[in-house]
Amino acid sequence: MIKKFASFNHDVKLTLITTLLSNIGIFMVIPFLSIFLNQLATITTSEVGIIIGVAFWCQRAGSLLGGLLSDYIHTKGTMLLGLIVRIPGYLLIGYVDNFYLLLLSCILIGLGSSIYLPAAKSFLIKVIGENEKVSVLSMRAIFANIGVAIGPIIGVAVFSLSPSVLFTSVGIIFIFLTLLNLKLNGDVNPIETRKISLCDLLALIKNKTMICISIAMFLVMAFFMQIDVTIPMFTSATFDNQTTSYVFICNALIVIFFQSSVSSWACSGSSRLPFSLAFLLFSACFLLFDFITTEYSILFLSIILFSLAEIIIQIRLDYDTTNINPNMVATAFGIMSLAGAFGGLFGSYTGTLLYNTGLFGLSLWTLLALSSAIAAFIYFIYHYETE
Repeated sequence: MIKKFASFNHDVKLTLITTLLSNIGIFMVIPFLSIFLNQLATITTSEVGIIIGVAFWCQRAGSLLGGLLSDYIHTKGTMLLGLIVRIPGYLLIGYVDNFYLLLLSCILIGLGSSIYLPAAKSFLIKVIGENEKVSVLSMRAIFANIGVAIGPIIGVAVFSLSPSVLFTSVGIIFIFLTLLNLKLNGDVNPIETRKISLCDLLALIKNKTMICISIAMFLVMAFFMQIDVTIPMFTSATFDNQTTSYVFICNALIVIFFQSSVSSWACSGSSRLPFSLAFLLFSACFLLFDFITTEYSILFLSIILFSLAEIIIQIRLDYDTTNINPNMVATAFGIMSLAGAFGGLFGSYTGTLLYNTGLFGLSLWTLLALSSAIAAFIYFIYHYETE
């Protein structure tokens, strides 16, 4: 991995380092955000779900704005904007307990992330060769998950000291990253200087592959959102806050060690097998949660299955999205993320709503297992191919 990283140019290296450091900051917070909000006496459990769900929706929905700004105006400027917007959100959240101010803080954090992500992915695709697309997307995922692994280790110590210090520290990280990214060379691919019309955008939205990818992303994020909301609530209540951080570390380590080896397979051939297998892995993961009492082995087995599903389906979605329209890669990422925003909002709301009560006598975990198994069956019967 080090040798591969060294072979990349300055812009790719700097973008990957930014991905690493930003994810360290983000995941210093994410494992403990729902715990922190639940501990506040001024807001209810439902309001916690709304805050996290809306924040996640902004984190994904704003990606369309980020993609359009990147493709239509300037990629580097969009990346800088995405970093800057997050700073006041992190600096504010640790010092307020009002629902609306907490919501505003999380919206800024989510919006900044969503503006940055499609621009950064598009930027990597622009400055790398066609044959290196899977490699650089895989490397980006590895760097992101190294940050995911390191972040909770730091976060649990700082959170125990003071939540406000935790959030302020992350705000300072993003100030540093903003200054660091001023050194990017900027747009380098002359094909991107071509004017993109409204007709191009409408054609991309109506593209069959784009629609299929968007539907898949909706489903994926409805399931994936549980690791940010209900799984931390479950592990904190069943075990302790430290176990919550271990869940995120386990998730990250699986991605780090298996991303490269899985990516080539997941991005070759038909989408049928990767998608079906990923949803089946999600199903098995959620099913195991019904059997967890105090067994760490079952907990971490379920997280391993969850992580493998994430590896397979995320790299395939990213890769297929880059092949729809080479001139509108960032916008395509934005549309995909917008669909994921609605899926994440749905997953957050239903997850917190059904966490304690279930539905029709079935637990939340059983409902999630059945839903993902149905999704696997559907994608085994019907699958898209990039055009």
